[in-house]
Amino acid sequence: MANHVVKFYVEEGLESSIYGLGTELEFYSALCKIDSPLKNHIPEVFASGILYLENGSYKIVPWDGKEVPDAIRRCNLVPAKYIEDGFPFGVWARKLFEYRKSGSSSSVSNRPVEFPKIWPYIITKRCKGKIFAQIRDALSWEQTLNLASFLGEQLRNLHSLPYPRFFPSAFLDTKQKIDMSFTNGMEDVSYEAAIPFEWQIFIRTLRQKKKDAASRLVKWGDPSLKTLIEKVDEYLPDDFVKLLCIFEDENSMKRVGKPCSWLHSDIMDDNIYMEPCGIRSCSNGNLDAALMENVPMDACDDGGEGKSWRPSYLLDFTDLSIG
Repeated sequence: MANHVVKFYVEEGLESSIYGLGTELEFYSALCKIDSPLKNHIPEVFASGILYLENGSYKIVPWDGKEVPDAIRRCNLVPAKYIEDGFPFGVWARKLFEYRKSGSSSSVSNRPVEFPKIWPYIITKRCKGKIFAQIRDALSWEQTLNLASFLGEQLRNLHSLPYPRFFPSAFLDTKQKIDMSFTNGMEDVSYEAAIPFEWQIFIRTLRQKKKDAASRLVKWGDPSLKTLIEKVDEYLPDDFVKLLCIFEDENSMKRVGKPCSWLHSDIMDDNIYMEPCGIRSCSNGNLDAALMENVPMDACDDGGEGKSWRPSYLLDFTDLSIG
């Protein structure tokens, strides 16, 4: 496994984990389908599946994100309706799942809290070099500018990637269960005609999360930021619909001026990988293959001091979303 990395999805329990892997696999499929240049800067996926414990033995079921493994069916986690030839735990199903758990009492799930011992996993290529967090202070100004340019280009590739088609009919059951009313100015908008349902999910989820934003920041944030946390509501829009840039077309019909796009949601210094390279190759963007071939996995333990670096990969697409 020297050249591979195994990632298990465990955060927030099995249900969140299976949606995390399902969405990530749907995303990788979309990248390959259009041969997006972004795929050259994401670690190659070798395998994915479900590891579970049954009768005292560990078993593995390969899973490409399509259909539903029997181990998951037995947990009663299958979305009420899904497209048979699509990704049942893909990004749209995940968006509805996130809305259901974001605080709406009308959509509380009756599923059991505890599940069997099941762990979704993915196996990817191991990157060579170091994460940006380890060498950020060692980068020159030019290398930092190269990194900024790299991030801008790859995020443009991400945001321009076609997102999966939305099938409202597949989510009718959820639509009937969740609260469809709008407040805080939204009642003034003819949302039935003006706002696509996928944007309605986005807006409602933000509104639900806003209700307990301060308490969540207290739980996960730095205690020293108490003063800022207390004022968090002042920094949040009173009406999230304004983010959509609604306008009237030539027929006086209200339309949304912004399309949906894929969102990484976690571009942090520990999710950017940097490769050591020669000065010339770093400057012209060409990877020094001979140098990289001889770079060990724990290369540059001096933290990167005195070396040249170039960005190579974006990591951790577990929190992928659309918005």
